[in-house]
Amino acid sequence: MRKVLGIRGEFLCAIAALTLLGTCFALAHENGGQQQTSGETVYNMRDPGVTPPRGLSTPQPEYSDEARRKKISGSVLLQIIVEPDGSAKDVKIKKGLEKSLDKQAVAAVQKWTFQPGTKDGQPVAVNVDVEVTFRIR
Repeated sequence: MRKVLGIRGEFLCAIAALTLLGTCFALAHENGGQQQTSGETVYNMRDPGVTPPRGLSTPQPEYSDEARRKKISGSVLLQIIVEPDGSAKDVKIKKGLEKSLDKQAVAAVQKWTFQPGTKDGQPVAVNVDVEVTFRIR
């Protein structure tokens, strides 16, 4: 049977993740400039006229039993594209932590919803780095 983090642990994880999410939205993709994906222009946050997406619903990942048993803590850095409809797609691991936690982070972020980023006031796809933190309390 799975152990539950408890209300305090879940609250601390949620606060940490939301704080990091806000910080990550301030970062631009390292390569800069626009890219094309499936015929769609994907912008970076440093592109002129682009405003970053904002997290609306960010369900937290679950600890895997294996990672909990090994007492693994840390962060997974993901690169995602936030679509004009506010969904996350093309979730890629930029810096992993542990295989089972990496999977949990990807699964959680795929469920997140956003207020989309905009370019000159219109919703557009924006490339964003997101950090998901795991802490055992």
